[in-house]
Amino acid sequence: MKKTALLLLFALFIFSCKSGSKTTGKSDKADVETHYRDDFRSADAKEKSTLLKDLKATQANYSVLIFTQNFKGEKIVVSNAAKKLYSNYVISNLKTGIADKTRIDNTADTKIFDNLTKTEIVLPAKETAKHKFIYVMKNTGGNSTFMVTYSNTLRPLQP
Repeated sequence: MKKTALLLLFALFIFSCKSGSKTTGKSDKADVETHYRDDFRSADAKEKSTLLKDLKATQANYSVLIFTQNFKGEKIVVSNAAKKLYSNYVISNLKTGIADKTRIDNTADTKIFDNLTKTEIVLPAKETAKHKFIYVMKNTGGNSTFMVTYSNTLRPLQP
C-alpha cells in the first residue's frame, strides 16, 4: 500500500511540473522575414520622382516605407528615437496591394508597432540607409508576423 501511494505521489509530481521553455501570452517583439530584392517590375522614372517629391524624401538620409498587403484597419505607429513619424489606421487596397506610404529617417533605427497584435518590429538604420524603398507586409499565413523587403526599386503603385 505504501508503494502504491508513493508511486501515485511521484506520478502526480512529474505530471504537475511545467516545462521552463514554454511561454504564455504574446511577445512584444514580432518575428520578421527579411528579403532584399531589386528584380521586380519597376515604376517609371516620373512616378518615382513624383512620389519622392510628394513625401519630401529626395535626400539620401530619407527612405520610403510602403505598407502593402494584409492590413485590415489596425493602427500602425512608426517612430524612431527622436519622434513619432507616422500613426494611422492602415487598410490595404485589394486592387493595388498598397495600403499606405510614409517617409522615414534612415539614420536612426525605425520601430513599427501594430496596435492590434501588440507587436513591434525594428528596422535597423544600417539596412534602411542602404535602401530607398522598404516594403512591409503582414504575413498572415507564414511563421513570421511581418515580411520586410528592402529595395532600391519602386514597384508600380497604380495597377
